[in-house]
Amino acid sequence: MRYLVLIPALLLSAFSQAEWTLQPSSSLTFLTTKNTHLTEVHQFRSIRGKVSDQGMAELSIDLTSIDSGIPIRDTRMQEWLFETNRFSHATFNAVVPVDVLNKASGGDSQTLTLKGKLMLHGHEEDISVPVSIVPAQDKSVVITSLQPVLLHADSFALTAGIQKLRDIAKLERIAEVVPVSFSLTFRS
Repeated sequence: MRYLVLIPALLLSAFSQAEWTLQPSSSLTFLTTKNTHLTEVHQFRSIRGKVSDQGMAELSIDLTSIDSGIPIRDTRMQEWLFETNRFSHATFNAVVPVDVLNKASGGDSQTLTLKGKLMLHGHEEDISVPVSIVPAQDKSVVITSLQPVLLHADSFALTAGIQKLRDIAKLERIAEVVPVSFSLTFRS
């Protein structure tokens, strides 16, 4: 009888000690607005990430995997905006409290404000985003932004690249504040 009581505790302990890995079903999208009234959705096709058993979260976005739906625009964004020859990846690092991971592994949904550092284009900024953490039936955990993160181009020295894209495309304007949203699925 004593062993039956120990089994759930051992399973929970083993789950909380495992590293969680980002799954391919994850998505990271952002919106761009040009000429005031035309907004488009873009995504990155290649993102990698993990959350350690201590709650250290790392996310790496391959900027060469930009998918705007228009190949020439993808190439221009890589070359002129992100300058992927110098800055091929953006990274986000944060700490997810271990008690949150334990509750998620126990089946409890939660919300919290995730705070971390975004490194993009050679610049680092503190980022804070409210997220929902929802366990799935397949033992994965889905972390979703509850509101977009607003990234300011000037915080990451991206303004000159936006100006270049605007000139190439002969646009009146391209917004310099970009909303970013995500849905990240992790499995241990």
